[in-house]
Amino acid sequence: MHLIDLYQKQDFVFSIEIFPPKTDPGMLKLKSILEAFKSCTPDYISVTYGAGGTSRENTHELAAHIHHELDVPAMAHLTCVAHTAEEIDSVLSKLKNSEITNVMALRGDPTVGTNHFIQPKGGYHFASELITAIREHSDFGIGAAGYPEGHLENPDKDDDRKHLHEKIAAGADFVVTQFFLDNTFFLRWRDKLRQEGANIPLVAGILPPANLNALERIAGICGVSVPEKLRESLSKYQHDQEASREIGLLHSERQIEGLLAEGVEGIHLYALNRLETVMRLGPGLKKSALTSVV
Repeated sequence: MHLIDLYQKQDFVFSIEIFPPKTDPGMLKLKSILEAFKSCTPDYISVTYGAGGTSRENTHELAAHIHHELDVPAMAHLTCVAHTAEEIDSVLSKLKNSEITNVMALRGDPTVGTNHFIQPKGGYHFASELITAIREHSDFGIGAAGYPEGHLENPDKDDDRKHLHEKIAAGADFVVTQFFLDNTFFLRWRDKLRQEGANIPLVAGILPPANLNALERIAGICGVSVPEKLRESLSKYQHDQEASREIGLLHSERQIEGLLAEGVEGIHLYALNRLETVMRLGPGLKKSALTSVV
């Protein structure tokens, strides 16, 4: 099954993103946590790809576990970083053999020790090129990334959307956004893309802030704006981890409520493998979406 079928059949799709641990004990622990994730009835779970493909085998293992053992649709991430076209083809063949039929196609972040992306020799430079290769390889469902505030490396937002249109033209079925903390950025971006002719699902990525230091670090890396009210609240309780988590979860709940009211096609929850995040935000989310539609 391709994930686009879910977006076409349902008014709302709830998905969760996890990352593969690097150790065997970590993998075992996450697999047990995924059982609880399943109880929140996600429509699918996506598995990220380590920097430079360092965790690609674990990505494959987790995606296969989610699909075969949990009976939940899985999407495996794949990046251009440090891979030749032949290596990409090999990864795709392994995924296909494991009946993983959905891929999130990304350019990927620069490798450790560099501050900009370097095209691998014999590899791809843009996500659109990777999407074309996936589409030519065999019958995969393909997701692509979108940036409501623009990609950090591209200050020209119009040009950034142009690159997204190129991904769509190459064969992306749907777009999942980088996280954002102010819905205004997503809604303006979505409306602009619709005006420009983009007619595939545009899915909102949500990341609950855990604490101020971690938020400022990841927001800086991703070029995401932090609302001043949120910053002030987290700053006030920066030495109280439980209070900080609650502030972050409440902020995400308000974001989700606002997005549902605007008819968003899906919420993609960046869970960071945290059980408490999924258990807090997952249950009832689809029910709330149905209520907002009605």
